[in-house]
Amino acid sequence: METNSLQTQQQVQKLPQPTHWWALFQFSIGAIVFWLLEFAAQYHWLQRGDLANSLVVSFAFTGATLIGLALFSSAIFKWYPRTAQYWRFRRYLGVSGFVFVLLHSQTALYYLFGYDLAAAYPVLNPFENPIVFGSFALFILLIMASTSTDWAMQKLTPRVWKFIHRFVYIAYPSAVFHFLIIDPEGIKTPPGYLLLLVTAAALFGQLFWFFKISAKRKFKSLGFLIGIIIILAVLISGYIAWF
Repeated sequence: METNSLQTQQQVQKLPQPTHWWALFQFSIGAIVFWLLEFAAQYHWLQRGDLANSLVVSFAFTGATLIGLALFSSAIFKWYPRTAQYWRFRRYLGVSGFVFVLLHSQTALYYLFGYDLAAAYPVLNPFENPIVFGSFALFILLIMASTSTDWAMQKLTPRVWKFIHRFVYIAYPSAVFHFLIIDPEGIKTPPGYLLLLVTAAALFGQLFWFFKISAKRKFKSLGFLIGIIIILAVLISGYIAWF
């Protein structure tokens, strides 16, 4: 959720920062309002008064959209370095996105499966049961959200912290596969189109800087090799899922 932010944070330490708690409060209000809009669209229009599905879907779309924005903000900070002084908002986006995704998982388990894990996981093949994709992503995001504080970064050491947060490159594609496979019709709605737009922007930004940074290192770094393996795994998974 705060991937590749160590250098950014070091570069902007001397720049003026917004008041932390006031900025967090403002962002929290904005995130809640965004979810309320998502919920209103589901309840009054798309789900037609179905409270359970409206909660499940609105939490999912809100969380996934905020996490996508968190990733895209990383690319924006590189394109426009002066904006890097607002790195805390990337943290807010990522952590709040995780909170809504967690609410999605719990409401889905309660309303759709009655907390019956056997019903939720009849098979463990993620292409047959995309809940497995979502659960895998949720586990990684939980670890990342739990360490998304200055205190955690200092205790873990920057090197370990950065290693942990690089797992977002595995978690995010898993989350994308989850929501694309599990509810393809739900994606064909205005909230779904917004999510697709943010997802495309996040993936483009991450891929752009991955290849740009790798080119500077002449494509010889270990990070480039790992990145190529992840990209190939995602492409192969996409082929299995839809072809």
